[in-house]
Amino acid sequence: MSIIEHFLRILTPYDCLGCGDEGPLLCSACSKTDLERLPSRCYRCYRVDEYSKTCKTCRQHSVLREVWVRTGYTSLARNLVHKLKFDYARDAAKTIAVEIYRTLPALPGNTVIAHVPAVTTHIRRRGFDQAALIARELSKLTGLPHVNALARLGQARQVGANSVTRRAQLQGVFRPLSKAVYADLPVLLVDDVTTTGSTLEMAGLCLRRAGAASVSAAVFAQAK
Repeated sequence: MSIIEHFLRILTPYDCLGCGDEGPLLCSACSKTDLERLPSRCYRCYRVDEYSKTCKTCRQHSVLREVWVRTGYTSLARNLVHKLKFDYARDAAKTIAVEIYRTLPALPGNTVIAHVPAVTTHIRRRGFDQAALIARELSKLTGLPHVNALARLGQARQVGANSVTRRAQLQGVFRPLSKAVYADLPVLLVDDVTTTGSTLEMAGLCLRRAGAASVSAAVFAQAK
């Protein structure tokens, strides 16, 4: 947080996006009662699974072992993500990371946290990559290292595209970085929002081809 942001935060405290009370962007009460909690399930077909594993059928099309999703992309979750991405409220990254952390099981101690890099034009406009901020906060919570494992090529956006179009747009969009850091290790891939999972899958595939032992993912919200 910059000095200017710090003083603005003191002068204009946040209001909870749920109840409107002054304080954090999402108070603990609203987190428990108003933020939809999704069942543990396969992220692709929504088949219920106690451990959020990708089901056997969907594993034929995905390298992701598990995908933990905190909530649906309903109004409260959307407003929180909007605060981070469009109102530049970096404290929202901490809130989102805490909510993701609450969905995670105990992870192997050698797990490396990576993030799905945003489109570079968005990073330049915002001055930060929102998924990287979330991943860094999650690293603090878990004690697991965060690395910049991927670079993003091109400016393709998947908003509104169907799953087939999304996958076509994402072919070759990621390239690996820092291979030695995560070679032969499990990687936890972090992002703010997913829909079909195509972006996560392509990022995960890039990591596996670069030497990751396995790739799972943790996401704040899933849109239908």
